[in-house]
Amino acid sequence: MKEGKEGLELDSKSKDLIKKWQRQGESLKKKHPKWNAEKIQQEMKKRILQDAEAALSTRSGKAYVEEVNAHLREVADARKKAIDGIMAYMGKTSPEAIAVVLFELDCGCIRACAVSQKGNPMGEMIMVSGKQVEKDSECSVCRDDGGADSSRCIRKSLIWPGEESELPSEEFRLDIGKKVFGDDYSLDDI
Repeated sequence: MKEGKEGLELDSKSKDLIKKWQRQGESLKKKHPKWNAEKIQQEMKKRILQDAEAALSTRSGKAYVEEVNAHLREVADARKKAIDGIMAYMGKTSPEAIAVVLFELDCGCIRACAVSQKGNPMGEMIMVSGKQVEKDSECSVCRDDGGADSSRCIRKSLIWPGEESELPSEEFRLDIGKKVFGDDYSLDDI
């Protein structure tokens, strides 16, 4: 049985663990009435981590971690391949561009546009699907909103072509970033 809770689906084992931790928390409050909430929370974090380490040290836990890590590598490889493809396409269609702006969406799709020396968009905004789709199809989520729902954007970045030694100065990259994304863009975003 799975139960939805704030968008998260919990199976019966997870629900049992949560009940166990709630009981332990209540027990700690009764056993140590002078402890403040922070002290109880610290003790509960220790217990939760111990339970997690015990579960993940089992054969099935290790297999699950390996499966998750393999999936994360697959996602990272697909993202890199998509960005490489975007950069190659932009290099052909907008060779005078100095960078490419990427808007990565929660569905895995990426919207991209070339950026001029003055920080202006060049050419068209393209969409690269992050999902396995049939030929001449697009992601169903992006088909509904055109990929333009800003609340679905999970990462914004500027990608600069070339090797590290060929990059413009940090000051110039920061200036372009602020023109593209606004004044809250920082050196941490470069």
